[in-house]
Amino acid sequence: MRRTIGRALGLLPACALALAGATALAADDYGEYRVFFEPLPAVPPLPADNSMTPAKIELGKMLFFEPRISASGVISCATCHNPALGYTDRIPLAVGHDGQVGERNTPTVLNAAFYDSQFWDGRAADLEEQALGPIEAVVEMAMPIDGAVQRLAEFPIYQERFAEAFPY
Repeated sequence: MRRTIGRALGLLPACALALAGATALAADDYGEYRVFFEPLPAVPPLPADNSMTPAKIELGKMLFFEPRISASGVISCATCHNPALGYTDRIPLAVGHDGQVGERNTPTVLNAAFYDSQFWDGRAADLEEQALGPIEAVVEMAMPIDGAVQRLAEFPIYQERFAEAFPY
């Protein structure tokens, strides 16, 4: 179940990318720099053993906005990665569990599915690994993954959604 939560949350940036749509072209002043960049592919790279399905996307959205997977029961991924603020929180240093202040600001999760590594320091190789980190981090959500799994298991809607998203 631990990896399953990571797999469901790991698909969220791909969903955010799809929701965000195409960005506007840079102003003409930047034309000379366009040769250094290329458009992102329409679909981000996905793990071979974790395809993107409507059921996984829906479950990922639910988990992204779910505060009950934090120790306090009030912090969700969306608390810091607020969709209305470009999937960040626009403050200099992130604030998490019990008002603890982190060492860095909250990065956007937009386009994160295209990153070669995750977190500011690159310590997670992919989104599935990254998605579990903030849940367990004492300064962020402060919830052991086993505790988050146990808490989610209390709700029939999550039992149904996990079974739909990961039927095997």
